[in-house]
Amino acid sequence: MDPGVIVGAAGALAGLLSTIYTARQARRAAQDQEAAAERAALRQVEQGAYQRASAFDVDTQMRMQAEIARQAEQIRTLQRQVARLTRQLTHVGLVPDIDDEEEHA
Repeated sequence: MDPGVIVGAAGALAGLLSTIYTARQARRAAQDQEAAAERAALRQVEQGAYQRASAFDVDTQMRMQAEIARQAEQIRTLQRQVARLTRQLTHVGLVPDIDDEEEHA
């Protein structure tokens, strides 16, 4: 065999192997890029879900705080009314009957 043919065949084989390796690496890079894009999209979806849940939670807490404040004001109003009625009963000479349970409340 002619040494030039051997060198040429070896060069062609090296070129073919280099092309296969480059194509394989390019395919892996494309797959990695696609996987990274999928992970980024998933993170974006999860972030949106978290923000919606957080907004819902804040809204729920605000409504609950408003309801608690409304009920606290209603309790204060009822306590003032009970105190006024108790004074009126006592003023006319009646003694209000207070249960033990009410005394501890």
